[in-house]
Amino acid sequence: MKKVFTLVFLLAATFAFAQTTQTGYAKTKGRMDSKGNLIPGTRIGGVSIQLTGGHSTVADANGDFTLTAPDQKFYLSDVQKQGYVLTDPDMLKKQYVCSSNPLVISMETKEKLADDQLAAERKLRRQLQKQLQQKEDEIDALKEENKITEEEYRQALQKLYAYQESNEKLVSDMAKRYSELDYDLLDEFYRQVSFCIENGDLVKADSLLRSRGDVSQQIKDAQKKAQALNEEKEKLQQAEAVLAADIDELGRRCYSFYEKFASQFENDSAFHYLMMRAALDTTKVEWQLDAGSFMLNYLAGYKHALVYYQRALRHALSQYGESHPYVMMCYNNIAIVYSHVGEYERALNYHQKSLNLRKSVYGENHPDVATCYGNIGNIYGELGDYAQELEYYQKAMGIRKAVYGENHPDVALNYSDLGIVYEDLGDYAQALDCHQKALAIRKSILGENHLDVSTSYLNMGTVYANLEDFVPASECFQKALSIQKTIYGENHPDIAEIYNNLGLVCCSLGEYTQALEYTQKSLDIMKAFFGESHPNVAQIYGSIGVVYYNQGDYLHALEYYQKALSLQKSFFGENHPEVAINYINIGEVYSCQKDSKLAMEYYQKALDILKSVYGKDHPYIALIYNNMGELYGVQGDYAQAKKYYKKALDILKSVFDETFPMIKEIENSLEMLQEKKKTRDTETHRQ
Repeated sequence: MKKVFTLVFLLAATFAFAQTTQTGYAKTKGRMDSKGNLIPGTRIGGVSIQLTGGHSTVADANGDFTLTAPDQKFYLSDVQKQGYVLTDPDMLKKQYVCSSNPLVISMETKEKLADDQLAAERKLRRQLQKQLQQKEDEIDALKEENKITEEEYRQALQKLYAYQESNEKLVSDMAKRYSELDYDLLDEFYRQVSFCIENGDLVKADSLLRSRGDVSQQIKDAQKKAQALNEEKEKLQQAEAVLAADIDELGRRCYSFYEKFASQFENDSAFHYLMMRAALDTTKVEWQLDAGSFMLNYLAGYKHALVYYQRALRHALSQYGESHPYVMMCYNNIAIVYSHVGEYERALNYHQKSLNLRKSVYGENHPDVATCYGNIGNIYGELGDYAQELEYYQKAMGIRKAVYGENHPDVALNYSDLGIVYEDLGDYAQALDCHQKALAIRKSILGENHLDVSTSYLNMGTVYANLEDFVPASECFQKALSIQKTIYGENHPDIAEIYNNLGLVCCSLGEYTQALEYTQKSLDIMKAFFGESHPNVAQIYGSIGVVYYNQGDYLHALEYYQKALSLQKSFFGENHPEVAINYINIGEVYSCQKDSKLAMEYYQKALDILKSVYGKDHPYIALIYNNMGELYGVQGDYAQAKKYYKKALDILKSVFDETFPMIKEIENSLEMLQEKKKTRDTETHRQ
């Protein structure tokens, strides 16, 4: 026993002498001049640095500091200097190991970062415009040489514009990345590569990248080396070091290829290099997150994105432990994927995990905690639990106002969320007030012609439509359309969404020809952008079906509802809310055609799906019960009709107050039902 205790003591002594101090310095970021020469950053003092679980320190006048970490591995929990922000916000998510190499903290003023981002965005937009002009010229030349028909010419231009204008978010993302780039921290080779990509000299960037050889072949070589490690155990340590260096180099080059193709808005090629990098080392959490996020945001590949996020989560947990920002990020991203595919309970579970971690690490009053509250509120809204949705949005608002004050984009977003939940609750006056507050903040900060401003107009238009005040609804949608056309052009999915809204407003006004024209425009754009098989295309098929249904053209309505249903089943499977809504629509058509048996069959299919997804007390369930009540009423089965009307009322009254329009409609239906029953009973008695 004595020897065991001695051994433990010696091990403890060994760890006690491990290096737990880290020196470093704070500076502004390095830049490149117009000729590609490095302009180094300058040292800055007075930077406050806080370690997670360790002590805090302040950089001296020359920017130098020394940290005392509780262990060799440490995290930064906060870095602050009045008027400055971190150029790389992810510094607070990374794990560091104490070493003799200095820790460099790069900071800039918010104004300078904003200027850098605008400058980078201007360059990218010029590149995009130049690319557009070149491709237009090529298409024009083909037409002049009679190598393509007029129709092929129009289709080529439409496809080009849809392709070019689909990358608005990517422009902003790339501009943000270059505004945060510290050229001091790159070696000369990657300085020149990044400089060339940022300034649009893609030929030179490509030449530089290829000067180091064929990256695909070198990845294969690296994989062969990995296999050799298992065969040559005696050389394991040395070979692993060589492999790690190769992987880092190849990963960096893959990322530069990704940036090159992303700057040209060639998303498939851009993702190809992220995918290769992720496959090169599946244990690198950041590489998996990058691939998953690009797949989710730009390629809508939900299942593939989930694979990357789950892999990232496994390695984040094993490498960093439960309380690391990477783990929080993984939980959040997995939740977003599940929300996209309609698995709301799973989404809620992962958002709750992310919230619990953020509160334990950052405390209650942190913007990231507010974001989690907002995400959880969104899920409760999808589940029809509007009271919980409202509660979480209000929690988020309390934090954001305390941190940012009233006039901030995140506060505007919160007002927008609150407006949506008030709309769901039938409190349209409150909903409109919230959307107007969001609009006022966004206009004051972002100006008149910003996407967020158009979003507020869209939200207001939806409220007016629910109030059946269709003229101001149409005006709001037109304002949103005008803003988005200046940003995206004509051929973009968001433009298609607005055309769809306008079509449904025209339908409500009885302007069916105009409604079909708008919804057909929407369908053409969606098909050009996504192809024939996509949920957005299914959504427009459903809207066209609604227009035909309201015209009384049940044959065409049924045709388009069936098209929508077929697409949604292929994309989401059988048990999804969108599939259920189509069943309801088809049931309504059969009801109008006096085919009560088929109508009831489709209502029951919808009911089974929605109960399994939402439970038994969701407003959608009430909608089906109402339809069933109407159907039984038409059949003269007043007892069954009354039963289902009351079921619908019980659900709606548990969610909404008495002024909710549908509650009044069902109460009126019950009164009419009672009158019909009295009339029938009287006639029966007379007979």
